[in-house]
Amino acid sequence: MINVPNLKRSSWIILAVAALLFALSVFLWCRNFPGIRRSFVFVSSDSELLRIENRFEPLKPAQGSIRNYVDELLLGPVSEHCRPVFAKGTRCISCFRRRDTLYVNLSEDLLRADAFHTDFAADIDLFKRNIFNNFRYIKKIELFVNGRVPFETAL
Repeated sequence: MINVPNLKRSSWIILAVAALLFALSVFLWCRNFPGIRRSFVFVSSDSELLRIENRFEPLKPAQGSIRNYVDELLLGPVSEHCRPVFAKGTRCISCFRRRDTLYVNLSEDLLRADAFHTDFAADIDLFKRNIFNNFRYIKKIELFVNGRVPFETAL
């Protein structure tokens, strides 16, 4: 048998108000939940070291979680000490998943970077690494630039 302590009426009112405020704060926190924490890896502008940025993304974005992540990745880093994955202005034309493969079609602004100072293969690998780290169910990424496979070798 549980013994309930004898408290004054004012003490019970204070406890009830505190419990009500706690329940209200939990409800408001759940309603305004910041979203899913995603990590973004960028190359430092000072050196070739990798830097990680963490951002919160909405739970259910209108365009889908992967497309929202790709758009955020293409926008570039928040920090001024990092450089974007691809050339400025690169945008996602289309992005969809079929089973465990992600198909991404990027604009041709990706190719407008300085070819002498840009390692396109490393940039593409970093792009893929970001997606693989945040979406474990993606096993393969097919990347296209304006509907064509980039850097395809002619036979």
